[in-house]
Amino acid sequence: LRLGDEARDVGAQATPTGAAFLLPSSAVPGATPGNAYIYAHARAGLFLRLWDAQLGDKVDVVGPSGPVLHYVVTEIHPRVAPSALRCAGRTADERLTLQTSTGPNASDPRFVVVARPTK
Repeated sequence: LRLGDEARDVGAQATPTGAAFLLPSSAVPGATPGNAYIYAHARAGLFLRLWDAQLGDKVDVVGPSGPVLHYVVTEIHPRVAPSALRCAGRTADERLTLQTSTGPNASDPRFVVVARPTK
């Protein structure tokens, strides 16, 4: 996981293909409360399998200080407009938002999955 670059990734639509990225304005999983927004291309080894997500699926993330953080999928949004920023906004509750593309064009909808910590 790398820190994203909003000018490159959002403005220029030139997200690199080899890693997942944390939206700079979002929370850090397990370190700061709020919405941790992570995005990557829909490619093997990245977020291609996100398209198969189902409600109730478990998502495990290794936090920055080492512990494994456990989440469960609570929302799936398969066609979010690129201009819709509601999923990337700050939240009072802790959540993990995962986003990938549905096609190769910048105008293609985004596929977004929201997961919340398991208790």
